Amino acid sequence: MTPEKHDHRLTRWLLAATIALLALVLGLQLWQMFGPKNAPGGVSEPLNPPAASGSPGKTALIEEIQALNPPLAYDDLAALSAEELEQLWETGAPGLPIGRSLAAHLAEEYAGTLAVDSVTAETEPELDEAPAHYEVVLHHPVLGDFTYKIAAYSGEVLEGAPDILESVQDAPVPEAPSSGQVPAAGNQASAGTQLPKESAALPPAVSGEEAAKAAAFTHAGVSAADAESVRCRPDWEDGRQVYKIGFWVGSTEYDYEIDAATGAVLEVAQETAARPAAGAQQPESFIGEEAAKSAALAHAGLSAADAGYIECELDRDDGLWVYEIEFRAGGVEYDYEIGAADASVLKAQQNR
Repeated sequence: MTPEKHDHRLTRWLLAATIALLALVLGLQLWQMFGPKNAPGGVSEPLNPPAASGSPGKTALIEEIQALNPPLAYDDLAALSAEELEQLWETGAPGLPIGRSLAAHLAEEYAGTLAVDSVTAETEPELDEAPAHYEVVLHHPVLGDFTYKIAAYSGEVLEGAPDILESVQDAPVPEAPSSGQVPAAGNQASAGTQLPKESAALPPAVSGEEAAKAAAFTHAGVSAADAESVRCRPDWEDGRQVYKIGFWVGSTEYDYEIDAATGAVLEVAQETAARPAAGAQQPESFIGEEAAKSAALAHAGLSAADAGYIECELDRDDGLWVYEIEFRAGGVEYDYEIGAADASVLKAQQNR
């Protein structure tokens, strides 16, 4: 082969290799432009977002969010929680959410409870729902729980009751059960039960205890003369005043929850069982509410000051007298059953 032919063949080979390399580079560029990450019709995201902690870390996640929405400031994003950042990233970072603290503040402001120290708030981001919002649950020791939805980017109150304390200001305390009425089937707290300070603002019931009892008797299809061991006490459920009523008719025990304002039957339950014998546990031999509360607090490792208002009522469970005790401390709801005769802890539950 002559040198001229050899040089000519080498030149053609180099040209072909160069063309192939250029084609490969062009193909990679086209894939980057029109591949899965930047396909026409919108931004397609990886299957899993960067972790908010660990590798690549919160900083990497913030950088990913800034890539989606460059005007968002790093310091503002760093103030958000990992959960908020992940939801913000997943939704394409349309803006800067107001944050958990401000959402809780706006909910309390709308509810009129900013000045009430005993009200606590639990806030969860829901940035990946439509509309994006924060869900805020306000816990009032007397009125119960109230749920609010606060718009994640504008702070507008989307759902929730305004000024929950407005209707309960300057009103008298509901009448306590009489001291001579000791429950035989036991849903009634004793006359010594202390209501919390907030209860001084509870509104008087429109219907009254007698009307509430009458509503329960009518619903059960019995007369007041047929009912035995009647107990009735005022209470609050979901911000609404109710009467909890229990009584026996023969071997059937009835439990009612009656709306104090309208007399409507909200809940009803009945159970047929043998009533305790006359020689069985007697209320006068019970440990008392204060001892039952102390037993529950000791088991929970809390003080009375930690728990604040403690709800306690005497009840009969499967033929055994117990004190049913509920209280809240540190965002945890405690539910206890304490043996009425010996202060034994029969049930202990915690709900966050």
